[in-house]
Amino acid sequence: MKVKATVVFSFQARTLEDAGRVLDDVLARALERDDVEVGGVELLSPPGEHLVTLPAPAAHAGFAPAQPPAGVGIT
Repeated sequence: MKVKATVVFSFQARTLEDAGRVLDDVLARALERDDVEVGGVELLSPPGEHLVTLPAPAAHAGFAPAQPPAGVGIT
């Protein structure tokens, strides 16, 4: 049986770079498992004056992140 689950992680980071490191670590650990597929990543950040754009991820089978909605920013 194949099950699809949406998991929400909430954490604080001093910079977007630090937040990226945390997400990279979480995704790397998930991809190490044979029984887990990462289907996508959606970034939601607090409203702010700076827009956030996610770079293309490293090539992982089945990994295609969602782009943040227009106007999503980070302070």
